Amino acid sequence: MKRIHVLLGQIDDAIAREKSSENNEEVEFTPAMLTEMAGELRNALEQVPKPSTKGEKAAQRKKRRQLEELEAHRDKLQEYDSHLDTLQERNSCSKTDKDATFMRMKEDAMRNGQTKPGYNLQLATENQFITDFALFPNPTDTLTMIPFLQSFSSRYGRLAHTVVADSGYGSEENYRFMAENGMEAYVKYNCFHMEQRPRFRPDPFKAENFHYDEEHDCCICPMGQKMRRTGNRHVKTASGYVSESAGYRAVRCEGCPLRCLCFKAKGNRTIELNHRLRKYRQNAKELLCSEEGLKHRGQRCIEPEAVFGQMKYNMNYKRFRHFGKDKVFMDFSFLAIAFNIKKLCAKMRKEDMDWLIKLFYGLTAAFFRCREHINQRNLQNIAA
Repeated sequence: MKRIHVLLGQIDDAIAREKSSENNEEVEFTPAMLTEMAGELRNALEQVPKPSTKGEKAAQRKKRRQLEELEAHRDKLQEYDSHLDTLQERNSCSKTDKDATFMRMKEDAMRNGQTKPGYNLQLATENQFITDFALFPNPTDTLTMIPFLQSFSSRYGRLAHTVVADSGYGSEENYRFMAENGMEAYVKYNCFHMEQRPRFRPDPFKAENFHYDEEHDCCICPMGQKMRRTGNRHVKTASGYVSESAGYRAVRCEGCPLRCLCFKAKGNRTIELNHRLRKYRQNAKELLCSEEGLKHRGQRCIEPEAVFGQMKYNMNYKRFRHFGKDKVFMDFSFLAIAFNIKKLCAKMRKEDMDWLIKLFYGLTAAFFRCREHINQRNLQNIAA
């Protein structure tokens, strides 16, 4: 935009001066505006009589170069607009696979944090069977939980009753969605593991550890001083969820013997607390520390991680074989079906049900033979 404004300022023409005066630097140009402007300049240039002197020829060549540069800026602006339409809410995309987003992978051969185009694969498992999966263009797990739970509902006609997840999914938005839909949320938050350490001692000077008096709506600092409420602050997340935080300020911190340990800024200390998130975290902690929560926490380590390990290292499935989200979805769908069949057969063999395995294999082979025969007949009809 700055280059376009500079170019319009250099063009010595009444049309360009008029357009640049109408559109100040705060207004962004569009390809349509530049196309209209270039057309008017070209018509004005064609109506000028043929130059006779050397100076007039040089001036005309300069105007033509400026016109070509303006058209080049228009083409580049159209290219940028098409890229932004492809990106939508993402910050990058691949030229070979426009649905893929550049992400940091666990496999980093150069050890320099390089990014590669990929998809964020989310899995739901039960007894190490894949019950649901979904592909997302954003690398952050926090933003994928709600649409993933909704995809489970669209697949099975109901929401999951119990959800077990690690700390990457413990946000206020996710806790609220699970609470409003009656789910048991065994979902950790970011500092849960730190709080479970035997030597952990909460820092009394952190804002989240201040005592909150719900009756009088005030906080109590470590020195025992009441902190009055000053107002609310609203923060909008990338998904559009609005989080509300309450602000509290101490009345007098001057002369406090604990000031050097509490904070270093001038004036009185000000803190922000998200009361809704504190309640959700407290409920999650009670669930995770219960007897049922301990069982789920121990089971979660061997549920999805074991599935990923078998796919990557035992089946050597570390890359998608296709480009485009639809084809990648189809690619992994076949793998998930094969994985569940393999798991089912191993379980049946362990329970001495070889006869059922043979029957299952026979039915599967007959199904694929019938499908191949139908496809051949369809091909013959098309050829005819």
